[in-house]
Formats: sequence, C-alpha cells, structure tokens
Amino acid sequence: MTDVDAGSRDRLALAVLTPYRMATTEQMHRVTAPRVHIEQTRRRLPRLREEGLTERITLSQTGRLRVWFPTRYGVQLACE
Repeated sequence: MTDVDAGSRDRLALAVLTPYRMATTEQMHRVTAPRVHIEQTRRRLPRLREEGLTERITLSQTGRLRVWFPTRYGVQLACE
C-alpha cells in the first residue's frame, strides 16, 4: 500500500469519511468537491480503494447505491 499525496483531494476525502464512518458517493461529493462534476468523486473513491484506504458495499435494497467506509489502514492514516 502506498500513501496518498498529503495535498490532494484524495487525502481530504479520507479525512472527511473517517469520522462519518460511511457515506455514499453523492454525500462525499457534496462535502469534498461540490463545485466540480461528480465524476471526479466517482474516480477518487475507487483510487482510495486501490490504495487500501477505503472499501465499499452495495446496498441490496437499492441495487446500485454504494456506501464507502475507511479501512483500518485508512483510519490510521487519517489520524496521523
């Protein structure tokens, strides 16, 4: 696993997600980057997942609604 650039919006997204414990892509977008297109947030969250910092589940009731949450490693990094 590698560290996320400390100056990036990726790091901001992780810092926001950690205290909330879980959030949808749309919720993360509203908090971290409301002035840009949501596609940027949709790319950011999987990047954090590739780094081992977040994970996701898909809620079966809605079919496609993804809920993101920080991994242990993500929480550790956010708290540093």
